[in-house]
Amino acid sequence: MTISRKDLMEQDEFWVLLFILGSVLLNWPILSLAAGGDETSGRFSILVYIISVWLVIILSAYLFDRWTSN
Repeated sequence: MTISRKDLMEQDEFWVLLFILGSVLLNWPILSLAAGGDETSGRFSILVYIISVWLVIILSAYLFDRWTSN
C-alpha cells in the first residue's frame, strides 16, 4: 500500500507530524549539531538553521491548510 502526496495532505494527522517535526528539529541535540567551530560562525549557523526550519514548517502548514480547505 503506497501513500501518495494527495492522501497524506488529506489526513488530519499531518498537523501532528508538523508539530513533532518542529519539536525534534528545534530541540537541543539537533541545535548543537548546527553549531560550528568558533563562536561567531556557530551563532550565525544556528540562526540560519532556526530560520530555515521555521520557514519549512510554516510553509508546510500553509500549503497543508490551502490543500485541505478546498
